[in-house]
Amino acid sequence: MMTAKKHPQNNPAEAYDPYAIRDFAQLMQLPDGGDFLKQFQTDHNELMEQLRDHVDEFGIAARGSFQINFSYALGTGSDLAIEAKASFTPPKKPSSKGAAYLGNQGEMTLYSPMMKKMHAGVRDVTPHDPDTGEVRDI
Repeated sequence: MMTAKKHPQNNPAEAYDPYAIRDFAQLMQLPDGGDFLKQFQTDHNELMEQLRDHVDEFGIAARGSFQINFSYALGTGSDLAIEAKASFTPPKKPSSKGAAYLGNQGEMTLYSPMMKKMHAGVRDVTPHDPDTGEVRDI
């Protein structure tokens, strides 16, 4: 049976380590010597512009997002390899829309069926008084 290796524990009495990575901003600066963070900031600003342009162009709310993925590989000598990827999702263009009517035979038409009824001519109302045009009660 194999016993588990003991990893060194952080000793609170140890001296301050000026090289320790303490926050996310420091972590973001590690990949590509800081170029990853610079590119991320450029891409993030572009996403903000795309959101604003979307609202200006379409007049509706815009949604976008980004994901950051860090992958780690720990070597036997406590060396830690870091890979970082960032992906951005710009706002989606709304669907194109149009309108038409459905005719009596199931065909699509640009002519409203209600207009056909309106332009069908004057309908005969009987019984009516031929002299005055007044409708009589039956």
